[in-house]
Amino acid sequence: MTRWGRLLVLGFAMLSVKVNAEQAWFGDTPMQQIYQALAADRPTVAWQELIFALSQEQIATQHWAALKHAIINQTDCGQRLTEPNGKDIPQGLTISFVRRAGASSLGYEIKLSAEHVSRATLVTLTDPNGQTVISEILGAQTGFQELESGQLFTQVDPGVYELRLGGQHYSLVVYGLPRRPWVKLIGHPDQQLTVDLPNTPTSCAPAAAYWLWLDDAYRWIEQTPIYVTSSAENTPSPVKVSLPVKRPAKSEHLSAIVTHFEYQGAIKVNYVERLALPLPETPYTAESVNARRVK
Repeated sequence: MTRWGRLLVLGFAMLSVKVNAEQAWFGDTPMQQIYQALAADRPTVAWQELIFALSQEQIATQHWAALKHAIINQTDCGQRLTEPNGKDIPQGLTISFVRRAGASSLGYEIKLSAEHVSRATLVTLTDPNGQTVISEILGAQTGFQELESGQLFTQVDPGVYELRLGGQHYSLVVYGLPRRPWVKLIGHPDQQLTVDLPNTPTSCAPAAAYWLWLDDAYRWIEQTPIYVTSSAENTPSPVKVSLPVKRPAKSEHLSAIVTHFEYQGAIKVNYVERLALPLPETPYTAESVNARRVK
């Protein structure tokens, strides 16, 4: 046997030991079936096994989060998962899990939005504890519409969320939102942000951060990126960012937002953290922007 042949055999042997050790760690449980499906390059089967396992019993997030990460990564950010497959799902259906922080807003919220609904549809979303968080009707219309849970004062629990759209039923595996914030205000009197972008599968878009400006009625004025550089391995570390020194005209509210998303079949699942911030004292106008561009 050649030197390269011996190395190849050794590599397969080490991989086999690792897989067997991981399977032994979980024993004869549904989690073992997930490992076996992934080892056989069957991520859609692993997804069904993961849903089944989490539906049967409570399992700590650290025991399944990496498995979900691998499944999403191996299915084009979840778009190749067969369930839900798009049947009877409104166009652009997105479920957002939001954490709000800051002096003016604390708590959690779940939002469901769609861009095109062909017929009026009753939407029901229940959390892993069986509590209904959304139960409303999406109207038949072509424009954007959104349903909201209202403010939740308890943590968004990780696990399987059950979504019903009319007569159709879908199971969604949700990470929840981590206790450690992705964006935090530090320092006094010279305040700064620390931004810690979450790690995402390489087949998904990287997590991103934004400044969001709203008027006195909380209507959108402007959204601009917060430039945070991630490492090549997609494992960013906290970065300090200075707050804006000027604000758009008519803006009355400022937030820093960190967000990342995945797909679970035809449904987009969005994770959002939104931190309310103090406004800069000085507004900028169109004239001042043009003046800066001339310079």
